Amino acid sequence: MGNIKDLIKDVASKNQLVETFAAKVIEINTETESLHNPEDAYTVNIMRADGAIIKNVRLKASILDLEQGIITIPKKDSWVLASIIDGVETRAFISQFSEVERIFIRFKDNENHYLEIDTEVDKFQIVFKEKEGNDSSSTSAPTYKKIAQLEFSGKEDSNITTSFYNEKGKEISKNSFNGNQQQTVINTINGEDVKERLKFTLSCGENANAEMQFLDKDSNEKQRITFDELHTEVNLNKGNTIFNLKDKESKISIKNGFEAIISDAMTSFKKGSLTFEMDDKFKIDVGGKSLKSKLEELIDEIVRITVTTPVGPSGPPINSIQLNDIKGKLTELLK
Repeated sequence: MGNIKDLIKDVASKNQLVETFAAKVIEINTETESLHNPEDAYTVNIMRADGAIIKNVRLKASILDLEQGIITIPKKDSWVLASIIDGVETRAFISQFSEVERIFIRFKDNENHYLEIDTEVDKFQIVFKEKEGNDSSSTSAPTYKKIAQLEFSGKEDSNITTSFYNEKGKEISKNSFNGNQQQTVINTINGEDVKERLKFTLSCGENANAEMQFLDKDSNEKQRITFDELHTEVNLNKGNTIFNLKDKESKISIKNGFEAIISDAMTSFKKGSLTFEMDDKFKIDVGGKSLKSKLEELIDEIVRITVTTPVGPSGPPINSIQLNDIKGKLTELLK
């Protein structure tokens, strides 16, 4: 199967006939072992109106050149105009399309750098990459490493994604954008392992917020900071320690039972069953038993004190009025 460029020269020099006819695309011959993308296709099978089937009708000038070119892939079962040079079916090519499934363009320079543009109805992708190794005599299939990638997806959640890669083709950062959210992920590379280390997310839903997440070398969360219009939260080591800052209120929670709240209305500290609160009064409570109630019980018992004397039991303490006065004043201090 010669190069179309040479065939065109032959047509021009020898007055060869070019026959064009309508046909239906019955098979897209995808390149499952493609060097670049298993969805690539360089030929199709078509059926003429008279029922004759022609296989491997080319979609590009040279189907042997797999590393660059412009390809338009028609939809299966769509109609096309196919052309045959001088009646030789191996010279058949698609000259016009009625419906297009996909278009991809692949550029290559002399330094083995590639630019790929791949587009479908709900996807647009640009990839910059480089061929690994420059040994043209090697018989093994070449491999490629990505340098950068830009992709637009128009499916359920339309988004734009940009990715950057290190010198070994491993993804070091990724940025995603859609109508409601933007997210940046920074990775660290250790050999073949790619681990998330930092994630920053902006969301603009009903409650706009920003979140920054720090992870360790095994991608375990170590710290997460969340901001929105009303509060800021700092979450350390998967909730072991949480700082929550709001207007006129700050709260800290530590795993295993410690909590502190400072606000313009009240300050409180809790540790297990112990509670200490302070607003216009103090409250100290352990397991549901308050300091106020226990002091009141103590005063009641003091007021009821009687002692044995040589002439019989004594009467109530002569300062019981003062003690009851102190009991009444407890409500001014404690609750």
